[in-house]
Amino acid sequence: MKWLSFNCRGLAISPKNLALRILFESEPVEIIILQEMLGLVDHIYCVLQSLKPEWNFQSLDVMGRSGGLALGFNPCTIHLKACWGGAGFIGMDNFSIYFGMDLRIVNIYGPFHNKEAFWNHLLNLSIINSDNIILGGDLNFSIGFGESWGTNSEVDPLSYIIEKFLEEHHLM
Repeated sequence: MKWLSFNCRGLAISPKNLALRILFESEPVEIIILQEMLGLVDHIYCVLQSLKPEWNFQSLDVMGRSGGLALGFNPCTIHLKACWGGAGFIGMDNFSIYFGMDLRIVNIYGPFHNKEAFWNHLLNLSIINSDNIILGGDLNFSIGFGESWGTNSEVDPLSYIIEKFLEEHHLM
């Protein structure tokens, strides 16, 4: 099963719609998670349905300057059991026909400011404690020098929070 995470930075504008359409057509995926849609739920839902009318989508309104999160999935291979969200995250519990088991998908949009409080809060919630989880999105920090780019070529001083979480949950 393939899934795609796309930080679209404005799905409501035509070039981003075209880019997402090209991605959908070139890569057969079962799940897509989107961040930074910069639009209201109703408008984003219409845009997503026009791209993949046979799919189901769940989304949250913009929160902050760059927010807006969505999850989309192919209902032929993913059966939705529950969808939920909060400040900076959206998730769903489902049954994956591909894997033949329950699967939790969480899309996170980590804040630029107050990162430590956000991550400590999120990691204490039960939403990411699952044996079968896909966790993605824009975490908004780098773990190592290989992820750094541009003029900011240093490791985020709070990266230990996520490194510890990934290690404890056997995630990559």
